[in-house]
Order: sequence, then structure tokens, then C-alpha cells
Amino acid sequence: MASSRRLDRAGAGLALVRAVECRFPIAANRFRAARAVVRRTDLRTGGSGELARSSADGRTTGRGRGVWLFRHHCRRAGVATGLVPTVTDGGSDVNTIDDVPTAPGRLPLVGHGISVLRRPLDFVTMLPPYGPIVRIFLGPRTAYVLTTPDLIRQVGLGEAGSFHRDELRDAIKELSTGAVNVLSGQAHELRRRMIAPSFKQGRLAEYGVVAARLGNEWAQSFHDGEMVNVVESAHDLVLRTISSTLFTADFSSNAHDDIQSSIPWLLNEVIRRASLPPGVRPVRVLANRKFVKRSRQLRASIGDVVSEYRKSGADYNDMLSAFIAHVDPETGTRLSDNDIVDELILILGAGVGSEASMFAWLVHEVVTHPEVAQRLYAELDTVVPDKTIGPEHVGQLVYFRQVLQETLRFWAPWVSMLTAAGDVTVGGLTLPDGAIIVFSPYMIQHDERYFPNAASFDPDRWGPDRVSEIDKRHSLPFGVGERRCPGNHFAMLAITLQAGAFLARWRPVPDPDYRVKPTNRDFTASPSKLPVRLHAR
Repeated sequence: MASSRRLDRAGAGLALVRAVECRFPIAANRFRAARAVVRRTDLRTGGSGELARSSADGRTTGRGRGVWLFRHHCRRAGVATGLVPTVTDGGSDVNTIDDVPTAPGRLPLVGHGISVLRRPLDFVTMLPPYGPIVRIFLGPRTAYVLTTPDLIRQVGLGEAGSFHRDELRDAIKELSTGAVNVLSGQAHELRRRMIAPSFKQGRLAEYGVVAARLGNEWAQSFHDGEMVNVVESAHDLVLRTISSTLFTADFSSNAHDDIQSSIPWLLNEVIRRASLPPGVRPVRVLANRKFVKRSRQLRASIGDVVSEYRKSGADYNDMLSAFIAHVDPETGTRLSDNDIVDELILILGAGVGSEASMFAWLVHEVVTHPEVAQRLYAELDTVVPDKTIGPEHVGQLVYFRQVLQETLRFWAPWVSMLTAAGDVTVGGLTLPDGAIIVFSPYMIQHDERYFPNAASFDPDRWGPDRVSEIDKRHSLPFGVGERRCPGNHFAMLAITLQAGAFLARWRPVPDPDYRVKPTNRDFTASPSKLPVRLHAR
């Protein structure tokens, strides 16, 4: 078989766990077996060398595939801090779609659905040792998970063929039917060109002023000793910030009120609808009626603002003004009112959840890593001595940027899905029309092959003396290629300004009685809650 058609099953049948005292191979997937493995002295002396590999060879399944030990089982056994996949020489040719390995743990009727719902992060990070493409079952449906950055880039850069998100589009059609995230083909390419000027550097400078003002006001609103749920509070702040950068004219106040009252509920409902099979959605009659009603109300409210902007003809230095003014140089096309409403709702829906989640995770990592907190506070005290941050400070916050980049690596979105529009070729393998393609930035960015010591939160990996060791193609927190988030620079800027404003004034102390956990309520693995007590700095 030619090398272009060969899909090496890197690490098939073998993985290692880093223990407190040493490393030992994974040999089972239950707590009882985890405890037994810990007690085996021949495995505890293995490490990552040949001895460990030879010890693990005899502890695979009869089909030559390793049996994975989930992280929480290791932790219960009292030994593990992370997973370290290794690479063996046991490659395997994948000639047809039937040769694609299936992930372990498939159950009748539900497939891998329970694992995906209960342990999504553990589930995706256990897939790479089975091969570059792994088959999973979501109920009765088959999906193909891409486990290497190269394959993900083939799809994202359009080299593999065409893809669509028609199912997501159908799930949210009453709210937004034509935004860039659900368009495909030439329509998607045109829309990306049309909205790109709204995120250029000149516009970002204006948005940064708004983000800094709101962030400083928000940080000043707290009191010494106050208990705050950072997740909830950050959602409110980010929603206010994004809506304020969308439109700033005085006559848009009613739309801002509607956004504040509608978007949180609509966003949660979108996630529920997108997670359900199409045949199940109509059963939720009352929820569907409410979704349709609130979607129409929000679209009408934002649509009124778009109409007023067109009538005024003024540039308010905001995103809506940029959308209205832009003319595509290749086609002469302008965005219609409906197009603009679709994009504004997408920015609100997609931006609020992901940005607020990353804000909260950054605070969580700072408060749980004292050495990181100490260096971050020292930098903020030097750069922002009066505690009032502005866009002019961003370039000087070097260590803060490293902490943010590591947060984006450590807590990247756990899943993204596309559907093949016609036959597509990924890694030399042809997948049929309608095939569901899944990839996980979280999985890639927790793979030791691409990020050594991936289970450790280490901002210094992004420092000037080490950042050259990181292949930028392996960093995927905002996606890749034509599906890359167009608002990534704004998100980075806003989080820096607003989390910086918060941490410049306050030293959050986590609630010792609450354990923060990633949730499965959205695609970004948001923290469940983050209760902290604030102490003035």
C-alpha cells in the first residue's frame, strides 16, 4: 500500500499514565483494575522506555488494541496526574472505511453517547492511540473522529472536500438561518469576506476602548470580602460587552435590553436543540413554541436597529456600522438586513458562551496555581499601578498573555462537527456523502505528541525562550482554515482587558467546599461554577 494511503495507528494498543512516583502502562479501564496495575511492581518500574513497552505489549486486547484507563479511575487509585500516549511500531493499513477502528465502549442503541455525555473530555483524549481516524457511534449514527492536526487542517483548509452544517442550521432556523457558521461552499466564502472588515485592527481599537471601560466599571462594582460566582458574573459582563460593540447609537437601547433578557435562554435552548436528533426536536412542543416566539422578538428588535442605522447613514464606529458600509470588492455585494441580523445574533450566541467560559477558566487557573498568581499580580502592579486598565497596557502584559494562551490550550473547545457534502478524502481515505466528521481542539492540545507535559498548566511554554518549540499548526482553540472563528482577536483583547481589570483589583480565593468541574452544557466545556471570595489588592 502506498504511503499516501497508509494511516499509521500511532500508539495503538499502548498508553502510559504518569504516576506520582513513576510511570506505568495502562492495562484496564476500571477502578479495580487500576488499583491492581498500581500494585504490579513489574509495571511500576517501566517508565516510557522499552521495558514499559514490552510490559504493556502483553496487556492489550486480543485484537491488538490497548484497553484505556480513564483519568478519574487513575485518580481514585491515588497515582495518576495525566495521560501520556506513546507511539509503537504497530501501524496498520486502512484501505477502506470498514478498516477504520471503532472506539471501545460502544453500547447497544446509545453507542458511545453515554461516555460522550458523562465524560466528554476523558472520552476524546482516549481516542488518539487507536488511530488517526476513529469511528464512534452517537446513538444509531456513525461519526469519524480526526485525531491528528494534519487531518483536521485538511478539512479546515478545504483540501479534503466540501462540508456543511445543515443539521445545526435546521436546529436554529427560527433564530438564525444564514450566519457564516452554518453556510457552506461559495456562500460561506463570500460571507467570511463580507464580515472580515468588522474585525480588522482599526475596528478592534474601538472595541477595545468599550471592553476596557465596561471591564473597569465591572471590577469596581465589587466589595472586599464579597462572594462572587465568576462564571455567572462573567457571562453578564461579556454579554454586555459584545452587545455594546455591536451597536452604540442612542436609539439602540431597547435592543440592548432585549439582548440581555433573551440571549441567555436562547443560547441554552440552541445547545439543547443542536444536541437532539432531528426526529426528537418536534416532541418538545412547549419549548419549541417559546423558542420561536423569543427568536422572532429578538430578530425584530435587532432588525429595527439595523433599519435605523441605514436611515441615519452615520458611522458609529461599531460592528453594525461596518457591516452596513462594507461592499465586497469582488462581487459588489452588500449584506442585507436579514444577513446582518443573522451575523449579529451569531456573534452574540457564539461569543458570549466561549468568551465567558475562557474568562472563568483563566481566573480558576490563576487562583489554583499560586506561583502563576504571584507573577501575574506582580506584572499587573507594574503595568497598571492605578488598577485602571486600558488598551494601551495590553502590549506590556507579556506574562498575562502567556497565561491566557495556556488557558486557551488547556480548556479548548472539546468538540466540533461537520457533515460531508459529497464524498470527501481525508488522509487518503474516502468517506461518503453525509459522513459526520468530528474533531476536538481539546484532544489535540492534550496530546503529548504535540504538547509535552500536556496535563500540566504551564504558561511558560508560551514564553519567549520556549514558544519556538510549539508548532502553531497544533494550536486550534479557535478552529482552523475557513471555519476559524473570525472574532478570535477581539476575544483575546476583551479577555485580556476585562480579566486584567478584575485581577488588578482583586485577589480571588476559591471556595474550599466547592470543586470546579467542566460541564457538558455547551461545546466549550464551561466550568460548572466558580465561587470565589474577593480580597482587595
